[in-house]
Amino acid sequence: MNPETAGDDEFLAAVEAAQWPGERFGHREHVRLAWLYLRRHGPEAGYERIRGTIQRYATALGAAGKYHETVTRAWSAHVYRALQETPELEPFNAFQQAHPGLRDGKLLERHYRKETLEGETARREWVAPDVSPLPGFLT
Repeated sequence: MNPETAGDDEFLAAVEAAQWPGERFGHREHVRLAWLYLRRHGPEAGYERIRGTIQRYATALGAAGKYHETVTRAWSAHVYRALQETPELEPFNAFQQAHPGLRDGKLLERHYRKETLEGETARREWVAPDVSPLPGFLT
């Protein structure tokens, strides 16, 4: 499997099996994973798949402590909002180009104070935004 040319199904299977190279699973790949699951399964089931897959993947790579519940859910809300705006847009590269804000690693600073996101509670469980609301997602 070549991370540069992997199609969506190959990418998803590799991440689910923890065979995707850890050094190649950055922000873009997190967004791609969310895009795939939310498109295929909707917000609730898609989110459960996102969080479960990221948790299992991190554990398999020996980095279980890196999983962050609030960040995962907040980014999923942004991906879902973008997906609602362009539901038929494929492939992922086109989706990402149409929504450049999803490439902004500091996007969550619009919604959270730094100390909130860095707190252990936000890592462990969902913490609502304390600066501005997120796009509608899960209730």
